[in-house]
Amino acid sequence: MPKCPKCNKEVYFAEKVSSLGKDWHRPCLKCEKCSKTLSAGSHAEHEGKPYCHKPCYSAMFGPGGEYNANRFISKVEQVKHATDCNFKKKLYQQMFSSPSSLT
Repeated sequence: MPKCPKCNKEVYFAEKVSSLGKDWHRPCLKCEKCSKTLSAGSHAEHEGKPYCHKPCYSAMFGPGGEYNANRFISKVEQVKHATDCNFKKKLYQQMFSSPSSLT
């Protein structure tokens, strides 16, 4: 009898859903990030774990995703970085935008 990769309990025929080459309990096949229940063949996979296509997989692993060095960049860190970059840009513009700024 196959075991569910999520809960490690036996999966009976009447309750199984096959995905990622394994048999799961229907309620166990969930997005690893947001816990949304998924259906077989309608989700993404990363390192053998299921993710919903949008927003989780694309936000984490797609181009420009938030997945960085095995950690997630929090919204606070993103805002802090953007604020810091904007401050430096404005300072640079003030310093070098006009010759009068050098006096």
